Amino acid sequence: MRILVDVMGGDLPPAELVRGGIAAGRELDIEIGFVGVPAVIRSALDEESIKEGSRFSIIPATQVISMDDAPVRAVREKRDSSLLKGIIALGNGHGDGFVSPGNTGAVVVGSILTLGRIRGVPRPGIATTLPTVDDGVVVVIDVGATVDPTPRHLLYFALMGGSYARDVLGVRTPRIGLLNIGTEKSKGNKLVQHAFTLLQQSSLPFAGSVEGHNILTAHPVDVVVCDGFVGNVFLKTLEGGTSAVVHLLRAGVGRGGMRTKLGGLLLRPVFRHLRHQLSYQRHGGAPLLGVNGVVVIGHGRSDARAIAAAIGVAKRAAEVGLNKRIAQGIEGWGKVGS
Repeated sequence: MRILVDVMGGDLPPAELVRGGIAAGRELDIEIGFVGVPAVIRSALDEESIKEGSRFSIIPATQVISMDDAPVRAVREKRDSSLLKGIIALGNGHGDGFVSPGNTGAVVVGSILTLGRIRGVPRPGIATTLPTVDDGVVVVIDVGATVDPTPRHLLYFALMGGSYARDVLGVRTPRIGLLNIGTEKSKGNKLVQHAFTLLQQSSLPFAGSVEGHNILTAHPVDVVVCDGFVGNVFLKTLEGGTSAVVHLLRAGVGRGGMRTKLGGLLLRPVFRHLRHQLSYQRHGGAPLLGVNGVVVIGHGRSDARAIAAAIGVAKRAAEVGLNKRIAQGIEGWGKVGS
């Protein structure tokens, strides 16, 4: 098993990402291919007293796609970028999966143009996992790959999200819900209403529509399906709301008297647990489902721990043959892995 890692495109220095790759390689007993400027990677390996070899190898690249680059233009013009070289190496069979904390749009465009889509899948979707209050997780797809989909695209997001929840996360029979403004079948715009009918008629374990306010509290479903525009707004709003709550709690403790500060001190373990539960580092990256290869998109601020977690996600997806299972299609979903 060999996972390729783009160490140049994230917000943190390459050495931090190399450390994550080394940790994952040792813990998971797999090979890691670092993609980027060789001198930079070798320097990072030297800092960890690691010699370049079969376990930790280098795929050279001379360019970097930044977060500000326009995705399509960057993929066309920066052919020797670490992001694109990693995807190309994956397509050529030099790895079993690829992880990048770089420009999300460029990862999506580069993967579609280089790897192509899984046969039968009309559009790819980015799946992310969110923690629920009962210590579980819920998969949300799509959170940004396809912002203007058709009802059929949402049907396949459900297929891919359900397959990921079952085969990678180990949810035996994942319940699939459609993100909506109400639970009634008549609610929603035309896209959602038509997608509801397709999902209801499919062989997928569809549980109906769900509302955003109770997804993480009531945990009504294991997979939430939405278009990439709504999903991205939902995810960023949730992140912002979480940060706001933490800020308000800290500010309230700081402005309070001695009793308040003492209470805040006693609640520190609770706050630490909350921060751990909501941390993107814990859940790894977001797999780009629907392309013909295992591609995992890490958070731009991914540190060593987050990169190691993303590598773990890629390894598991490759081990279970997730793409082959998705390729079985809607009709074959219930027969696969049962």
